[in-house]
Amino acid sequence: MLKFIIILTTFTVIALSGPSSAPVTMDEYGDCVEKYRSGWGESCAQCANSQDSYAVYLRNICTESIDVMVCVQEADKSWKKYQHSRMAPRDSLRAYACIGTGKYLSWARKAGDESTVFPSLEDVNRNYKD
Repeated sequence: MLKFIIILTTFTVIALSGPSSAPVTMDEYGDCVEKYRSGWGESCAQCANSQDSYAVYLRNICTESIDVMVCVQEADKSWKKYQHSRMAPRDSLRAYACIGTGKYLSWARKAGDESTVFPSLEDVNRNYKD
């Protein structure tokens, strides 16, 4: 089975070498989300059979809190959505699919910034089938 990852941010991508001490601009919040681990077949209490599960572990590498939305793709090409508010610097999250494809998408914004709207799960399922 071919396994690969898609990372999508709604903002400009600028590579970061580590935590930044400068304030983050709106265009850079997507860069605050760093994948530090992923794995197949991890035990998952929510999945009937964890053998095909895919989990991705992400962390906030910036110096301010962010809101994060992550979607992980299931084998049927639908996406499972996770949203975390006020993810503090250096905090991490785990997102998974019970029968995964190895793909995930992530979006980030300044914590509490309701003017920046994450896509709905319906939009993600419609726009990211492959």
